[in-house]
Amino acid sequence: MKERRQHPRIPVTVKVTYVENGRNEVFFSEDLSEGGLFLKSDNPPFVGTVLDLQISIPNVDQLLEIKGDVMWRLEGRGCGVRFFKVTAEKRKLIRNYLTSVVAA
Repeated sequence: MKERRQHPRIPVTVKVTYVENGRNEVFFSEDLSEGGLFLKSDNPPFVGTVLDLQISIPNVDQLLEIKGDVMWRLEGRGCGVRFFKVTAEKRKLIRNYLTSVVAA
């Protein structure tokens, strides 16, 4: 299968929060890129679901609020989320974090 991602995913764990059923739910990523992430969840949201994510990046003071849509899901494991409408500033914060992880 041809890889369609524009940005390589780096295996990192970051805290990800989104509102589900009126409650803030906390999850963790399995990997992250400038364009999306894999969200670990026993009961992941369905394909096509739009998520208002809050991503906690180490050494960044603010939560990154990013919209994402669920592109695929594995029941009992998690889902692949593609970011959209990401500002250049937020993309740069993610890029700088991932660069520091790869360099370490």
